[in-house]
Amino acid sequence: MSLYLFSTLILSIIFLLVFNSWWTASAPFATHLTGLLIVSSILLTLLLMAALAPVLTRQNIGRMQARMRSPNWEHEVSSRLSSPAAVVENHTVLFANQAFLNELGMAGMSDQIVGMPLTNVIHPGDHQLLAALLANIDTPAREDSTLRLLCLDGTVLPSKLSLSPMGHGATHQRLLLQFSPISSGPATGVRFNEQFNYHLLINRLEEVVFELQRGNRLSFLNPSWEALLEYSIEESLGKPLIDFIHPEDKPLAIARLDSIARGKRLRCNEQIRLIKRNGEPCWVEIRARSSAMAENEGASVLGTLTDITEARQVEAGLRSNRHSLSSLINNVPCMIYRRKADHGLNFEFVSDGSLNLTGYGAHELIASPALSFRKLLHPGDYQVWETAREQLTQRQALQAIYRLYSRNGSYQWVWEQGNGIYASTGELLAVEGFIAALGGENAEAAPAFMQLQRQLGH
Repeated sequence: MSLYLFSTLILSIIFLLVFNSWWTASAPFATHLTGLLIVSSILLTLLLMAALAPVLTRQNIGRMQARMRSPNWEHEVSSRLSSPAAVVENHTVLFANQAFLNELGMAGMSDQIVGMPLTNVIHPGDHQLLAALLANIDTPAREDSTLRLLCLDGTVLPSKLSLSPMGHGATHQRLLLQFSPISSGPATGVRFNEQFNYHLLINRLEEVVFELQRGNRLSFLNPSWEALLEYSIEESLGKPLIDFIHPEDKPLAIARLDSIARGKRLRCNEQIRLIKRNGEPCWVEIRARSSAMAENEGASVLGTLTDITEARQVEAGLRSNRHSLSSLINNVPCMIYRRKADHGLNFEFVSDGSLNLTGYGAHELIASPALSFRKLLHPGDYQVWETAREQLTQRQALQAIYRLYSRNGSYQWVWEQGNGIYASTGELLAVEGFIAALGGENAEAAPAFMQLQRQLGH
C-alpha cells in the first residue's frame, strides 16, 4: 500500500510540472479543472500517507515479531552459524545445526538430539552449573562458562558455552546455545614459549616426539622421526601412526592408543615394531599419554618413541646364551644345585639331573619344603655332612660322599663337590656345586665308599 501511495504522489508531481509548462490564461475550463483535480489528488495522497503511516509501522513491527517468534526463523539463524549451535526451550533441544552434531560425533543423528533434554549431552558433574546458567539467563555474564559435553563415543569435550535469549514474553524462553571446544592444558600464567626455546630442545632429542589427533593421525613430529624411519616429516604428518607399525603389533597399538584418545586410560608403555622406508623393522618403546586433565575426556595423544633395536638384539643374544647354558646344565649327568645355608638346607636352584638322581623333578625340590636337602640325607650320614659343613665355614671346598634318598624308597651313594657363597662379614649364605651318583646301596659297595669318605675327610 505504501508503495502505491508513493508512486501516485511522484507521478502526480511530475504531471503537474509538465502541465504547468502548458498553462495559459486562455486555456479552456477543462484544462483548469484537470489541474485542480491533480492538486487535489496530491493533497489527498499526502493526507492518506500521514494517516496510514502509524498503522503500517505497527503492522511491520508485528510481522517482524511474529517471524522472530517462529521456530523456523530460529532454526534458520542457528543453521547458518558456522560454530556449533542449538535452539533450546525449557531444557529441551528444539534444533541443532550440523556443526553441533559433528563436534559430538553425531552427524546424521539429529533425531537423538532434537526433542531430548539438553542434560543428555552435558556431563553429570556440570548439571548444577547448567541449571544455574538457565536460571540466571537474564543476568549478563562477564565471560562464557566452561562445561563438559558428552560425545557419542563416551568421551568428554570441555567447551566454552554461551546462552542467548531469542525471544521475549513467552513462558518458556527460547535460547540460542553456542559452544566452542577448548584446550585441556592447564593455564600457567606464563606462556610456554616465553620460558625457553622449547623448539630447540625438542628438535635435539634423540627420541621421537609425536602428537596424535583424532583418528590417531600424526599432527606433530620432531626431526628424530626422519632419522629413525627415513620418512620425511612432511609426508608423514596427517597420516595415522598405525600405518607405520608392524602388522603383527597393530592390534596392540590400536587398542592402547584408542583407549588413551577416548580417555579410558591416561598412559601406556609398550614395545612395538615400526617399519622403515626400506622395509626393515625396528623395535621402539612407545610411551604415550593423554593431554586430558580429567577421566573420560577426549583429547590429543602425546608421546615419545625410543629406538631399542640394539637393546632387543642384545637381549635376544642373552636369551640364546641362557638357553644354551640351561641346555648344557640340564644335559650334564649330575645334579647342579644352589642351596641355602639355613637349617633345612633348602634348594634355590636344581638342574634337571635331579630326576635321574633322586626321582624328583627340579620344580618339586625347589617348591616343596618337605623335600629339603636335610630330609633327603640318610640319617646315618648326618655326621658326614656336618664335617663337610665345617669345611665350608673355614672357606674350604666341600667334598663329601653320602647316601641320598630316592623317590623309589631306596638310598643311593652320591658324591658332592661345591663351594660356599659368603657375605662380606664372612657368614656362609649358600652353597653351589654338583651331586653325582656313585652306585646303588649294597653290602659290597658300601665298605669301598666308606673308605673313600674317610680318605676325603682326612
